[in-house]
Amino acid sequence: MEWHQLFPKNSEPTMTDMADYIGGAKDLWLSLTSYIENTYNTKPKITYSGCSGMPGWNVKYQKSGQAFGTLYPKEDFFDVMVILSYRLDPAMEAILPSLSRETAELYRNAGDYMKIGKYMMLRINSRETMEDYKKIIAVKLPPPDK
Repeated sequence: MEWHQLFPKNSEPTMTDMADYIGGAKDLWLSLTSYIENTYNTKPKITYSGCSGMPGWNVKYQKSGQAFGTLYPKEDFFDVMVILSYRLDPAMEAILPSLSRETAELYRNAGDYMKIGKYMMLRINSRETMEDYKKIIAVKLPPPDK
């Protein structure tokens, strides 16, 4: 059953519901959400999207008015949409060699988002892609010094 059918607009899922639905990538989901929450001292915001491209409940994280991205649960993986300001291009270009070939190519081919930056949709189904995403959000929102 599709995610948006399992949890329609009037039935908000929990973070546990989302992790359980993701199934095969549950450990990646739990690792990433824990990393964001603990590193940046932020909490998830569960929201509903009626967008025809990705309908259903999703998770957003923000810190100091900056969004980390939107996480979309899927069966055995999850997608993350992240928007990167064009002012971050030099820093992103600098980290491209440290990213997987696929993620670096995704960034190079990223579409324009309302003339303010690039948007990327990362499919998180491996530790490598999850680590790429952590590097990307560290460019956008450098982790606080502990």
